[in-house]
Amino acid sequence: MTKELPNDVTIELAVIGTVINYPSKFNDIAKYIVSDGVWYDDKCKVLWSVLAGMIQRREHIDLMTISANLDAANIAMGVDNIFVVDCTQNSGTKSTAEIYAKKIYEKYLLRLVVESAKEIEKKAMDNKVNALDVLVTAHTSIGELISLRPDSSFDINEALGDAIESIRNTDKLLVKTGFADVDKFAGGLTRGEITIVGGRPGHGKSTMLLNLLSNILSQKRKVLLFNRELTNVEVLKKLLALESGRLSYGMIRQGIYDTKQLQELDRVRDYIAKKYSTDRFRMYDKIRDFPSSATEIKKFKPDVIFDDYIQLITPTGKEDQRRLQLERIVNDYKWIAKEYNCVVILASQLNRALETRGNPRPQLSDLAESGAIEQVAENVFFVYYPYKVPATAKPENKNELVLVAAKVRYGETGSVQMAYDGDKCKMYNNEDELFTPPLTEIQQDEIPF
Repeated sequence: MTKELPNDVTIELAVIGTVINYPSKFNDIAKYIVSDGVWYDDKCKVLWSVLAGMIQRREHIDLMTISANLDAANIAMGVDNIFVVDCTQNSGTKSTAEIYAKKIYEKYLLRLVVESAKEIEKKAMDNKVNALDVLVTAHTSIGELISLRPDSSFDINEALGDAIESIRNTDKLLVKTGFADVDKFAGGLTRGEITIVGGRPGHGKSTMLLNLLSNILSQKRKVLLFNRELTNVEVLKKLLALESGRLSYGMIRQGIYDTKQLQELDRVRDYIAKKYSTDRFRMYDKIRDFPSSATEIKKFKPDVIFDDYIQLITPTGKEDQRRLQLERIVNDYKWIAKEYNCVVILASQLNRALETRGNPRPQLSDLAESGAIEQVAENVFFVYYPYKVPATAKPENKNELVLVAAKVRYGETGSVQMAYDGDKCKMYNNEDELFTPPLTEIQQDEIPF
């Protein structure tokens, strides 16, 4: 025998009767009626809709005016004068209005829990489904149910207090990039927001992400990195060159060292092990889909997430168009950023139209599936390396790199001239910094993490 879903029709009648007898209590009750599904009884659902329409139109509510608003369809399903009178006779009082409304809202939530549990059970019983996918679905479903709680009343003084507190503690809201001119665009990267870093192949997109990662870790933030393209081993080779400032990335890849370089390799290894400790840094290179990524995010709770790059994330939704798949991934990342109050930095490919355009400098329309990405992002930065463009590939351009800020939601767009040493995997604020000798071993070892 099929069990009846949780409900209490008697209390639903009492809530409807309360609105009829005490129309001033409508708003107190309405905040619990988050959807038509809150009503289990169809007649109560219809009469609530009629009453809500009358309130909206500022009509007087009594038995006569309600009767005048009932149409033939309402009466045919039993929402007639007798039903209206029945509701008033079972009415609650002014003091019980919210109590009763909350009761029927709780019954509604229990019905949703039952339906969600059935769906989760159905997925779990499918031997072909990934266990992590089921866990993420369950977590998401529970989170959505919790988010259905009634809206809190808005208090302007409380909201202003939060805003002033945010202004006073800007360092908690913003994460600095470590590049002075980049931070001038909007003061840094905002928690709860997404930043896109795009670039053509070979222009230093992934290297820019690693430089941002290194700078942010130096601020004692927790950082999570998803390597979709490179392996963790190759990323660590880049980090060895970047953090050393002396070792050549090319020599590291080829395994060519002398005694002095081997000593530097040992030193920088210890340095990285300390700076990138497991309590503050995690990276993964074998996670393909977003639900599995979200699982690691929820466990680690980072301040900043890096994903290199989003076009390589395997879609798991029902969308068949690549544009819709990418839109789903970016929107999911947006909700992750808000839920965990973190910064999300996503690397993105550019489309091939850039290669045939006269002006080689990237612009927003060059983002692969640009519409979905551009709308959600707080910032869109492009890494532009003129040395890799045939028309501007001159020896004197080898250390020049431009960061184009094509979109800055909370600041001004523009571009920044930076310096770049590809063999050191290192970005610099300017050429003066590029040609400044790296810190001595003693100085580096004294840096606290």
